[in-house]
Amino acid sequence: MTNLNDVQQKAVTHGPGNLLIVAGPGTGKTHTLTHRILKLTEQLKSTEKILAVTFTNKAAHEMRQRLEKLGVDLKCVFVGTFHQFCLSLLREFIEETELPRNFRVVEPQDIEGMAKLLWPDLSKREQTKILEDIGRQKSSMGGLLDKEKYLNQYNQQLRQNGWLDFDDLLLETIRLLEMKHHITMHIRSLYTSIFVDEYQDINSVQHHLLKILAGPQGHITAIGDPNQAIYGFRGGSHGFFKTFSEDFPNTTVLSLTQNYRSTSNILEASSQVITGHDVTISPLTAEIYEKGKLIIHETPTEKAEAEYVVHQIEKIIGGTSLFSQDSGRVSSQAQAEFTFGDIAILYRLNAQRKCLEEALERSGIPYQVSGREPYPVEEPWVYDVEKVHLSTIHAAKGLEFAVVFILGCEDNLLPLNLEGLISNPQEERRLFYVAMTRAKNQLFLTRVRKRVLFGKFYENVPSPFLKDIEERLKEYEQIKQRRGQFEKQMSFLK
Repeated sequence: MTNLNDVQQKAVTHGPGNLLIVAGPGTGKTHTLTHRILKLTEQLKSTEKILAVTFTNKAAHEMRQRLEKLGVDLKCVFVGTFHQFCLSLLREFIEETELPRNFRVVEPQDIEGMAKLLWPDLSKREQTKILEDIGRQKSSMGGLLDKEKYLNQYNQQLRQNGWLDFDDLLLETIRLLEMKHHITMHIRSLYTSIFVDEYQDINSVQHHLLKILAGPQGHITAIGDPNQAIYGFRGGSHGFFKTFSEDFPNTTVLSLTQNYRSTSNILEASSQVITGHDVTISPLTAEIYEKGKLIIHETPTEKAEAEYVVHQIEKIIGGTSLFSQDSGRVSSQAQAEFTFGDIAILYRLNAQRKCLEEALERSGIPYQVSGREPYPVEEPWVYDVEKVHLSTIHAAKGLEFAVVFILGCEDNLLPLNLEGLISNPQEERRLFYVAMTRAKNQLFLTRVRKRVLFGKFYENVPSPFLKDIEERLKEYEQIKQRRGQFEKQMSFLK
């Protein structure tokens, strides 16, 4: 095998038995996983296949592309999300279930409409809260809602319509495999090796399904990073990462620690944010020997924050319009170091996006938006396009960009602690770590002193996460303009 470091080589050539690969950000996770799949396909019998499950279609698509480039025959490998795999099983063995023959997987807008029908006396916010509780209940395989009648009404209406939601795909597959032993044995003999990407984010249902699929003799290769576990609010638990060796005996654990993504300053700063808090793994070593930039900037309002981001983007790509040159914000001779597609702007809440979009549109900067939903859905936008990427931090997981802006680095947003939006502080820390490690060359951390969110006014102090970064790694930047030019620019923000 070529282009593999020593630990990656050990993972790829690991023999029988279960394997847990602890892979920090930028350590070649997909590279290692696809080469191991290639190695195992060479050992398959004609009646055997490999199952590789991911969390998003995007991740599955990337894995298929990598496998094809390596020359893997995709007829020997099922690559897809948990939901895609379960859907294929239910379709194949529909006669063995009690489900409608032509069931349909319900769309989010259909669920919202169903909630209005079921609970017309409740507000939209109350309906949304109930749907979120139902999702957590289904993904945890346990616990009860405050009022169980909502769950029963919801499931009954789904079946009357001939619908399954995404959680049902997994739950009904588990029911099928537990009730029909001959199907379980067939699946185990077919998929002799199972690969699981982003193992730190699996929930109770997915964990239970994997144990059924593997059985006592199965071989599972799981890869992930407990420091990037950010879906606890959807039932994900990095606790399963800790108990992997107990759940799947005869396990070998390997750690990938050589980071090929981020420059040394960015990597060291992100390590300082996560080290000593909750779950930690072996320290990462930067394989890119450039220093990189980590810039901290404070503005009075969110509109000024958005304008600062636009100003920096224009500097980075060399100016986007005659306006930027006339205003003196960039030189007409500025040379572009990066392109629009190299830049991502990340934020904790979609509510932060409005001012940003207005500023980008005013400047003529092309952009696209992802992460409108607070959990992994298909959008953890069009890839390989020359547009600035706007995204929630959750939706940016697994991606990388030369330049990353993280907006709202202030208490109440990172970590999130607003009225009606209380979060787990340790998961928020891991989320900030994920955001920081998306950056390869330049990382901008911005915050505002006064912000309006959901109609409420907040006066903010810096995020406590910023205090964990040593001062020697930080740069503080101010926009330098003549007074007349400054007043002209600020007039746009009123």
